[in-house]
Amino acid sequence: MKRFIILFFAALFSFAAIAQIPERPSPPRLYNDLTQSGNFLSSSEEKSLEKTLSDFDRQTSNQICVVIVDTLYGTTSADLATRIFNAWGVGTQKLANGVIVLVKPTGGAGGRDLAIITGYGLEGAITDIETQRIQQNEIIPHFKEGKYYEGIKAGCEALMIAAKGEYNVARKGGKEGGSLKTILILIAVALFVLTIFRRGGGGGGRYYGGSFGSSGWSGGGFSSGGGGGGFGGFGGGSSGGGGSSSKW
Repeated sequence: MKRFIILFFAALFSFAAIAQIPERPSPPRLYNDLTQSGNFLSSSEEKSLEKTLSDFDRQTSNQICVVIVDTLYGTTSADLATRIFNAWGVGTQKLANGVIVLVKPTGGAGGRDLAIITGYGLEGAITDIETQRIQQNEIIPHFKEGKYYEGIKAGCEALMIAAKGEYNVARKGGKEGGSLKTILILIAVALFVLTIFRRGGGGGGRYYGGSFGSSGWSGGGFSSGGGGGGFGGFGGGSSGGGGSSSKW
């Protein structure tokens, strides 16, 4: 009986620890340092990162949320990132196009944690293998040198490039937009081509398609802050735990 009581309270304590999830930030932010010290990045670096992530959100509707913690609440980094993802609703509900980058910088070498978790809608563009590659090649090498901002910057830039293949829906007034416009453009192009063929002339008609850009976003790199609007908030996105985690 005594053993049963001990096991019961141990299980209850473990469940309570795992159930803990940091509250959604208010006002909403895309960079969130939830550590006790709160100085993973400098103030200027935080502002620069927040602006870049906010600009990317407005330009594509894809949301990359960076969360820094000093505890995993008794679970794994991937599980905690997934729980935060769904509790906060990263990305939009319709497109599920969010990403969480979770960092636990506490602990000794090899005991620190990193996870990248994607929403359902971005799993095709940012595969599990790609998230692992980004961690190992873009983020962790900088982290091992103590260059945390450079690591987060490189990782976010790589995620932006990977995400550009899907759900690049420009925001209008904080709402999803662009889909109807794209459809109308495609219809107009189709009608134009049909008209040329009906007239029997193909030499005079040319269509010059534009490109979204090599990086998938028009920010031109990480800025020093200032200009542009702030982050408008999460849209109810969800994740099934796609992505990967690492130790460093």
